[in-house]
Order: sequence, then structure tokens, then C-alpha cells
Amino acid sequence: MKEDVLERFEDYLRRHGRNVTETRRKILQAVLSQKDHFDATDIWESLRNERVSIATVYRTLDLLEEAGLIRKVRLGKAHAHYENILAREDHGHLICEACGKVIEFKLGRIASEVERVAREHGFELKRIQVQGFGLCSECRRGD
Repeated sequence: MKEDVLERFEDYLRRHGRNVTETRRKILQAVLSQKDHFDATDIWESLRNERVSIATVYRTLDLLEEAGLIRKVRLGKAHAHYENILAREDHGHLICEACGKVIEFKLGRIASEVERVAREHGFELKRIQVQGFGLCSECRRGD
């Protein structure tokens, strides 16, 4: 799977006139090793021995998003987080505004309804993102 992803990314870079570099490969490997949501700092810190700048990490994350390999998600924090989207079912997020806990859930009928409305309006749907913000059960008990 990782080789397929690397090939897909390199193909994307070449088609868009970008250089395929060892640094971009290393950043992709670091992204693929993430099991949960992550941010640019997580990737940068995992590559601290590789002499990769944080700016390069941000630029490469943008390229990975453009290539359709990761998705940027806003989890109520001041900065963006990302998640791998390969071989994952579409899902939404419930985000606790007190402690930052993120609960993932399957979209199921929600996605079907959004797709139906898009068809009705002749809208070309590219992706669906569903997020709910509030308080998790643990934080609600603290009220």
C-alpha cells in the first residue's frame, strides 16, 4: 500500500511540474505512519533528525492534500489538523469545545442525503465534511 501511495504522489508531482524529492518522500512516510489526526508540528517533530524545515512540511502537506492523499480538518483549534483518507470510510467528527476530544462517526444516511440534495441541484459534489461542536459526556458532567 505504501508503495502505491508513494507512486501516486510522485505521479501527481510530475504531472504538476513539481520536483520529486527525498524530503517529500520522507514527509509522506511520516504522514503514513500517523494513526490519528495530526498537525504539521507532529510531522516536523517526527523528522527532527532529518533536517527538514517546518515550512517544507507545510508546503508538502498542502501538496498531499491537493493530491487527494490527506484531508485538512478543523478541530476547533487555532491551526489545521490532517487525517489520512486512503482506505478509510467517510466519517464525521464530534469535537468537544472544552477538552478537544474528537469522536469519529460513520456518515451513513447523512452522506446519502447530502448526495441526494447535490444531485437535485446539479451540484458536482467533491467531498462531504460533517462536524459537530459541543461538549463530550465527561465535560458535561463537569458543568
